[in-house]
Amino acid sequence: MRRSNSHIVLIVLISLSVFTAWIDPFNDKVSKGNKNYSDNKFSEAMNSYKEAEQYAPDEKKKSMLEFNKGNADYKMNNYESALGKYRNSMNSGDPEVQKKAYYNAGTTYMKMGKKKEAAENLIKALQIDPSYEKAKKNLEYLLKEKPQDKQQNSDNKSSGNQQQSSGPGEKENEQNKGDEKKNSTQVKNMLESMKNKPVRRQKGNGDGKKFLEKYW
Repeated sequence: MRRSNSHIVLIVLISLSVFTAWIDPFNDKVSKGNKNYSDNKFSEAMNSYKEAEQYAPDEKKKSMLEFNKGNADYKMNNYESALGKYRNSMNSGDPEVQKKAYYNAGTTYMKMGKKKEAAENLIKALQIDPSYEKAKKNLEYLLKEKPQDKQQNSDNKSSGNQQQSSGPGEKENEQNKGDEKKNSTQVKNMLESMKNKPVRRQKGNGDGKKFLEKYW
């Protein structure tokens, strides 16, 4: 009798599981994608997130999927594609999704060695949430990182008695320098404001630049 009751309970549980997946395919697909992501099966995770997209009930959920797909792309070293998906999730209208998307975009740019773009996105994350410690840590890392030696481009140098051009390209270069200086000043001002509230570093986290935010 007890064995019979156990079988009945098992059948009911299995039926409930199937029924739940049927009535809520979005969360079922997302959960499957998250499980694959946790198991380092990033391609399979991406496929599950794509399958979930057709069942997304609203734009916020679609933005969440874009965020998760961006993480899967990042893990597969598809950085440009990841950035595109993070940008899509920035349009969610949800501050929590937006700040994490800016943070992950900043982390991706750091991975690509693009410090200016990384700083810009981390600053935007902090504008949404000034107490966002992960973003603060990565900004601190950017400021402390030693700049790489810039390679000189001999093609831009004049040789002999050649006169240098003063065309529109030179004005663009000056504008770029001005933008970089403005961005650098903004980063420094942001970090200066953090001194009164130093980031407490947890053991084993290092500089934090390798860690993505998740939305599950």
